[in-house]
Amino acid sequence: MKRLTYDKLATDPAYKNMRIIDVREQDEYDEVHVKGVELFPLSRFQQGELPTRDDREVGVICRSGARSQRACELLEEAGWPECTNIEGGTLAAIQFGADQVEHG
Repeated sequence: MKRLTYDKLATDPAYKNMRIIDVREQDEYDEVHVKGVELFPLSRFQQGELPTRDDREVGVICRSGARSQRACELLEEAGWPECTNIEGGTLAAIQFGADQVEHG
């Protein structure tokens, strides 16, 4: 599993096309989320479901980084290419700047 700070994600053009999966629950996502992420709660992973794969590099985000780390582990165990855990999560995005997030 790779690790990436939110600041690096937001500022480095190399990550512009990264697919970001938010693994928080619907109510957390509805309250505030990073613009452009897709929601796929960790609870669904734990029920044996996985997001649909595509060919993009995958980053996983949650509130602060713990659930996203677990989701990366589950994806990699299921045969996905190496995932990137977005350290600091949505909290880091909020601190980075209001233009990074959407509120419900």
